[in-house]
Amino acid sequence: MDGTVKSEKWLNSRLQMLGCSSVKEVTLNKCKVPVKEELASSLHAALSIIYQLNNQIRRITEESEELQEKLDESLEASVSVNQASSETLVLQKKLLDSQETVVRLQGELLKCKDEQLRAVTSSVKSSVQETVKEEFRSYSQVVKSGQQEQTPVTPAN
Repeated sequence: MDGTVKSEKWLNSRLQMLGCSSVKEVTLNKCKVPVKEELASSLHAALSIIYQLNNQIRRITEESEELQEKLDESLEASVSVNQASSETLVLQKKLLDSQETVVRLQGELLKCKDEQLRAVTSSVKSSVQETVKEEFRSYSQVVKSGQQEQTPVTPAN
């Protein structure tokens, strides 16, 4: 039987013995009426109940201290998890920033490579055009000089 129930039962039996329905009705004169043996028995029962309740209070106090220690440990772990989570968020932000920088730099690199390709293409095109023009001029000069060097052949009559 639970100590609290036992103490309530004991208290109700003592109130009934004194002819009272609540503790408010108990007076010094009513407490003088029971004989010595009844009072000794009541005192013994009260001490037993107090002892049991004291043990329950001690056990509850110890359990609450253990629970408080576990709660403190849990709180520390929670704080550590929160810190790790915050650090992870910071690292993720830095990673995203770095990736944005890489993408931007790759875009700039592509633009530079495109400009270089255009410049090389333009240079090759110009070079080829100039070479072809020079070759045509050379060829034209060779043809002209070849025509001038040739003497007309007159038929011998």
